[in-house]
Amino acid sequence: MQFLRPLVTSALCMALGAGVGASVKRDDPLPPLQPESVKKAPAVPHVTQLLPKPPPFTSVTASMDWVRKEMRQGNTSAAELLFRSEAGLTLEQQLALAKELVRDFRRHDPRTLARIVLGLPRCQEADHLLWSLISTWSGEDAEGALRFIEALPADRLNTVGVLQNASWGLCRLPAERVLAFAAQLTDKGRSCLAEGLTAFANQAGSWRNSSAILAKLNAKPHEDVYSAERHMGQHLAEIDPQAMESLIAAETDVTKRDEMLKGYAWVIGLNDPVRGIELNGQIVDQRDRHEQIEHHVEQWLTSDRTAALSWLQGDVPETLLSTAERVKLLKSYGLEADR
Repeated sequence: MQFLRPLVTSALCMALGAGVGASVKRDDPLPPLQPESVKKAPAVPHVTQLLPKPPPFTSVTASMDWVRKEMRQGNTSAAELLFRSEAGLTLEQQLALAKELVRDFRRHDPRTLARIVLGLPRCQEADHLLWSLISTWSGEDAEGALRFIEALPADRLNTVGVLQNASWGLCRLPAERVLAFAAQLTDKGRSCLAEGLTAFANQAGSWRNSSAILAKLNAKPHEDVYSAERHMGQHLAEIDPQAMESLIAAETDVTKRDEMLKGYAWVIGLNDPVRGIELNGQIVDQRDRHEQIEHHVEQWLTSDRTAALSWLQGDVPETLLSTAERVKLLKSYGLEADR
């Protein structure tokens, strides 16, 4: 019965596979054969991979080298490992490392950098690092940076540092997107955002979009922040003075017009002090007008004393500088007014 041998052999093999002493009934069905790939696949034990422990801190350079080496090997958590409590770094060492990581922005996921910076104890240096990160991030990925700052607590979001640095990228986003974000800000926050947007008015391609945002932003003056109108006056004085003068002439709100004049007159006056002082003379608010003119004259005396003193000794209208004020300034230089 030669044809039975393969069947018997197969059954015996199964019996051996089941263990010594196992009985086999010839009538029992055989289990299905497994594919060769399954038969030959080795058993893989369940292993939990442990994250590497950072080396003891010796310098920022050494730690950064370790991070880059680990990242090349696929360890995307390397930078964050340096800031765990068991790493034993002092606050000064953490700040130095975080600063270097932010400077090395393009090598890292910005969300990782954000977690590191926000995890630092709150201090002035940590705040400056956050602002630096936001500025760089918004320039590279404005929408990504905006999603990040939208999630910040209100006390960190509505600040000059966050919103002005974010404006570097926000001025390039669609106006509707920025206005929707601005709706969640406080009055101070909107004022900070407006100041930031106007600060980048001289960036190519941004002013038209920024002006569309500012037109509907409804930012109110705030004591801690320069007004958007003042910044607008400063920056448009550099890139389009004729457009700025047209805006000043068309503005019917006296307060906004005064703010425009403050910024515009200051920049114009750097190269043409007399013209700057004359523009300051158009400010309606008497106290602001006096302060701006006095500040401008003092600056002129510092940069070109001879020309400034010659102007003070001339026929200066009382609307710009009272006789008493001129006499006081000239006497401080040992001079007298002509009249």
